[in-house]
Amino acid sequence: MNKKLLIVSLLFFLFSCTKEFNSIGTEILKDDSFETKVENIGVYASQKTISPFNTTNLPIYQIGEIRDNIFGGTTSSFITQLQLSQYNPAFGIASQEKENSGDPANITVIQENELVNSVYLDIPFFTNRNDRDGDGVIDAYDVDDNDVNSDSDGDGVSDAVERANGTDPLNPDTDGDGIPDGQDDDTINPNAGAIIYDVDSLLGNFDDAFKLKIQEMDYYLREYDPTNNFETRQRYYNDNNILENFAGQVLFDGEVQIDKNELVIYREDDPETTDIDESEEVKERLSPRIRVPLNTDFFQSKLIDKEGSVDLTNSDNFNLYFKGIFINAYDFSDPLMMILDFDSSEIVINYEYDKYNKNNTEEDLTDDTIDRESKDFIITFFGNKINLIKKDLFSTEIITNINSSNNLSKIYLKGGEGLMAEIDLFKDSEGNDLLEEIKSRPWLINEANLTFYVDRETIDLNGGLIEPFRIYLYDLDSNLPLVDYYIDDTQGPRSSEKKINHGGIIEVDSDQRGIKYKIRISEHVKNIVRKDSINKRLGLVLSSDITNIFSTELKEGSGLESVPQSSVVNPLGVVLHGPEPDQSNYEKRLKLELFYSEIKN
Repeated sequence: MNKKLLIVSLLFFLFSCTKEFNSIGTEILKDDSFETKVENIGVYASQKTISPFNTTNLPIYQIGEIRDNIFGGTTSSFITQLQLSQYNPAFGIASQEKENSGDPANITVIQENELVNSVYLDIPFFTNRNDRDGDGVIDAYDVDDNDVNSDSDGDGVSDAVERANGTDPLNPDTDGDGIPDGQDDDTINPNAGAIIYDVDSLLGNFDDAFKLKIQEMDYYLREYDPTNNFETRQRYYNDNNILENFAGQVLFDGEVQIDKNELVIYREDDPETTDIDESEEVKERLSPRIRVPLNTDFFQSKLIDKEGSVDLTNSDNFNLYFKGIFINAYDFSDPLMMILDFDSSEIVINYEYDKYNKNNTEEDLTDDTIDRESKDFIITFFGNKINLIKKDLFSTEIITNINSSNNLSKIYLKGGEGLMAEIDLFKDSEGNDLLEEIKSRPWLINEANLTFYVDRETIDLNGGLIEPFRIYLYDLDSNLPLVDYYIDDTQGPRSSEKKINHGGIIEVDSDQRGIKYKIRISEHVKNIVRKDSINKRLGLVLSSDITNIFSTELKEGSGLESVPQSSVVNPLGVVLHGPEPDQSNYEKRLKLELFYSEIKN
């Protein structure tokens, strides 16, 4: 940095801190000595494909199908290993060894005759209960999520007051007696304790029923790779066409209807308490989920009857014995892709067993009984988890974009085994380097942005596209975020709105259609222009979670070794204007916007 520029930088720093100077002897600099300008600098963009990726142990998984008229269709199924909530379990009370041998000194040790009553698979949806104004009504249902005094059901009582007095802020007549809550002096909430959720990550038509098939896996999912002397973890790629051929016995195959309400489980009625109906009492409230019954005979023979077996003594033995399950959704009337909380999923086995009951009379055996009791046993999803994802071939237009050596007119971004872009800053359409020219100018850079305008014409003409919430820019060589990412600790009112200054969040019009994505890279550019940092290649992808900066390996020979995890788990796509759009969209071209100050001549 030359001496003149250093002095200018110091003066500008002082000027930015205050507009009132205490002059020492003479006037140093007038308020109008600087002027702020904006310069649009050329960038160069090229289209890249994301090849099949390692799908084991991703942060989230998907099942179902998604389809649009630009990228075509994608279908996803899911495989997981399982984990017992307790290894070497004693079903009932006593272990199988004790049941078989008996205990002469303890008459309560008997054959327990365990029998499965029911088996359910629970797969929760991702949900949120974001309540921006804290009035007790989540944002998804709040008529005004910025006003604590809003009245969402229009009954004359604010949401906050209804929360306090126990009435339902989403029902104008909580008790259904025909008198609005605002006029009713005697209201009892029949649904007290009910929880309202906003269900996330259901992409498409979730109102129509579809089919779900659950099968036992007949293929052992190794943890380590034998082709590398078991020194590295086994990789299972999303395009694996072998695993689905090992889907075995069907545990469920039937119709499923999405219910976005909480799941309420009631107690069983006790016939001995004739004056109380326990079946009306809530036993448990669960978040919204897919719940399907599984084959009870299978779990009777596969698990309960194996009590005491070596197959249940530890996780290795169990995974060799019960290799996992395969989950596939199909027969959709309209496409539906479901990103589900598989990490919280579980198989709940309810079984009954015989229990010796002394009826609190230790010495008197005449009133002893053998009663039937019930218990739950839990199996969770643990170990290798795999998404098998199939996609249509890309259109001729997209293939042309991929093979083009020219600066792009359109940028296609698609999650999963999809599409990304490489962005080179400070390059014109012929690929000429503009950086040295920029460095030669005495500019004090205030702000630098890349603005990606949505190609509305292409999207609206083709239709069917769900636009992603966010895009993500990163260092393509290191696979790490830019410096602006790390210094941005801003957060919006919703959990997804993090690092909002760095940006990449979609801006929409009044019809909720995408307008543009803006990414602020001021510090990154300053480091290049004034601190001689290397002007590295940048990668542009979709993002599901900008806080996830981990990468996922790609198949060898693809040109890239890895891509951000947040991209491969996102099934959506978008079309953006590139640096060289047609003339009618020239103002929406991709460029680097530099806001800078310089001394007036």
